[in-house]
Amino acid sequence: MTKVIWVTGASSGFGMAVAMKLLKDTDHIICVSARRTHLLEVLARQGAKVYPLDITKTAEIERVRRAIEKEYGPIDAVLVNAGFGVYGPIEEVPEEAIRRQFEVNVFGAVETVRAVLPSMRREKRGRIVLTSSSAAHVSSAGMGYYAATKHSIKAIGTALRQEVGHLGIDVVMIEPGVVKTAFGQVALDENYMASKSPDYRAQMRDLKDFMLKAFDRAPDLDHTRDVMIKALLEESVNPIYRTTKGSFFLGFLSRVFPTRIYDVIVKQAIGRLH
Repeated sequence: MTKVIWVTGASSGFGMAVAMKLLKDTDHIICVSARRTHLLEVLARQGAKVYPLDITKTAEIERVRRAIEKEYGPIDAVLVNAGFGVYGPIEEVPEEAIRRQFEVNVFGAVETVRAVLPSMRREKRGRIVLTSSSAAHVSSAGMGYYAATKHSIKAIGTALRQEVGHLGIDVVMIEPGVVKTAFGQVALDENYMASKSPDYRAQMRDLKDFMLKAFDRAPDLDHTRDVMIKALLEESVNPIYRTTKGSFFLGFLSRVFPTRIYDVIVKQAIGRLH
């Protein structure tokens, strides 16, 4: 059966990779959205249906949902993938950046979910796949706001799974660790807030060096992309997929060690590997 699949945040990274492979390997109707629509042209040439979308605007989310359903019928599966990362000390990250972090990663994701749920409930079927992160379980200096959004997605996804499971709607969370995508480079190039205070400066510099090296050493996105496609298409799926060794390791650290020891381990790891 041909499915209608909607991918948000499809202009790069996981979203583009998932959409591209679906277009190449399946006959499903692939609808893609992003704010930077010029980057979706390559997907349009492969047959994707392109819908411009600023995920922070609820009215635009609803407009896209209505347009897709009017043209192709009920949405069978959605990959809620639009994301934004900002790094810096809790005290110093500008308010505007904090708000955008939550508007994209949390409120945009929530409104996308809320938009597709009515038709999925009517159809008594559907699949909602949320791009989360290993940061849903851990946090560290300089990553507090980003990790907070992923903690939020975990809480929301868990509640949602319990609320709609009996209606035939599956909710799946994908939790990769560091993976080679443009997301990390953009975040560290454009959204890294270098500290003005000597109290934070060295710590933030170490974090940036550590993250740059982590992205250099990270696995490519193919495995996570394939897991996302599995989550969208397969009849039987798990509620959570951790797709990198790092995602297992960080979750293990946070569960096993007392808080003070965990803090020391993370600090020493960043200091030694930066």
